[in-house]
Amino acid sequence: MHAMPTFDELQQATGSHFQLWVSDDQALEAQLLAVTEGQAMSPRHQRFAAEFALPSGTALPQAVFRLSPPGKEGWLLMMTPVGPDTEGRPVLEAVFHVERPL
Repeated sequence: MHAMPTFDELQQATGSHFQLWVSDDQALEAQLLAVTEGQAMSPRHQRFAAEFALPSGTALPQAVFRLSPPGKEGWLLMMTPVGPDTEGRPVLEAVFHVERPL
């Protein structure tokens, strides 16, 4: 797996499509809808969340999924359903709490 994406990397990728792997040989298209900052535990840390819309009719539980840009290895992320987007597509959210880049 690659190093976790940074807030800036994900924010620049807003609107882009990723692959959400539900098994070793099956991936769903996931569109990055938004990246938002939150309250971190200390000034040395950064907290942010990324929301990904899935195809309509998809129902996935909270779980660890591999999420990747097309053609890349990606990351293992705990993702949680947070509700539908404005188009009714299901949305999964990943929360990151990391040390701020130097």
